[in-house]
Amino acid sequence: MLSPYRVVDLTDERGVLAGQMLADLGADVIQVEPPGGSSGRGVAPFFADRPEESVYWAAYTRGKRGVTCELDHPRGRELLFRLLEDADFLIESSDVGRMAALGLDYGSLHERFPQLIYTSISAFGQTGPKAHYVGSDLAIWASGTPLLMTGDDDRPPIRVSQPQSWGHASGDAAGGSMLALHARHQTGRGQHVDVSAQVSAAQATLGQVLAYQLGASEPERFAGGVKQRGIGFRVSAEAANGHIVLNMAPGPAVGHFANHAVQWLVDIGAADPSLLEENFRTYADRVASGDADPEIFPQIQRIMTEEVVKRSKEEMLEISIKYDLLLVPVLTIVDLAESKQLEARQFWREIEDDDGRRVTYPGPPLKIFLDGEPRSGDTRPPPKLGQHNDEVYGELGLSATELSSLRSDGVI
Repeated sequence: MLSPYRVVDLTDERGVLAGQMLADLGADVIQVEPPGGSSGRGVAPFFADRPEESVYWAAYTRGKRGVTCELDHPRGRELLFRLLEDADFLIESSDVGRMAALGLDYGSLHERFPQLIYTSISAFGQTGPKAHYVGSDLAIWASGTPLLMTGDDDRPPIRVSQPQSWGHASGDAAGGSMLALHARHQTGRGQHVDVSAQVSAAQATLGQVLAYQLGASEPERFAGGVKQRGIGFRVSAEAANGHIVLNMAPGPAVGHFANHAVQWLVDIGAADPSLLEENFRTYADRVASGDADPEIFPQIQRIMTEEVVKRSKEEMLEISIKYDLLLVPVLTIVDLAESKQLEARQFWREIEDDDGRRVTYPGPPLKIFLDGEPRSGDTRPPPKLGQHNDEVYGELGLSATELSSLRSDGVI
């Protein structure tokens, strides 16, 4: 899909996933690190048998070629320019202002490489009052508003347990880069894709924030769910072997799923058939106006909780498919590895390292077909530090003598 295109990836742990997603789609992605290695190589977790190797970095650099280049050195910047001569994308996630200080910002490079799609990933965007704020995962989630809804309603909010704000930003960066490529097919020119992790976190996890601006009721924090118009709706429930997420709430968008859930409860004899007469699309508004019994929905939630805990996550998934419920099981890593759906899709990809070790990684998000046949995809293992220096720089025409000089000067 992207096999004709080259990506120069300057990101660290804050954006490394973006380039990996493009590599999964077939692009030639060159991961550029400083000679001492990217800070992303120090991000946990680490392989049990190789505690010096980051699982995080390996997962998001597989399929790429890896080179080193010291951008603080003038010769390093000249080397980057040579890389960009044949590149279609540059992705960076440095602190706001650093690229400009090096003369490598979008404005400077666009004059020299007008076809280049330049993608920046930062905590709060390249401009604005927060552009230079330190963007920790916690700060991004808090400022993006999801923490408004996490935790008990009578206590302070709690953080999202697994750091993932930069992952959302990276996904948006990959998508934005693809849109810019589409535009380049029309105009012949590249553009700047400016991704704010704060915006990515907001739009990926809390639709109520956007809906409120369009007149929806203001959501309130409610442990395991959300509270609207004073009514709490839990979206998580304990199953016999774990937990599920079940969006069973009244309202014009999802109320019909609550009616489907009631149908299931009636069919198994757990709820009174008279509940089928209730319209949960309009229920919350009618409760607010005094035209509906506020105890009906809590009663249904209690019954649902009692029935879910008797069944496994897998059973509830089958029920959700049959009754069209808005339900998903909460999967552990073991659950994912044993997923029948992912196995049927041949999602997992086993990649062999240069030393013979085989590691199973997630596969691409979609299957690509060429001439009617599925593309097998790149099984290149995560690159060692500077592993492809000779190969990539040799393609630029640098001689062994020049490469030796660059190493001596600490440029590569």
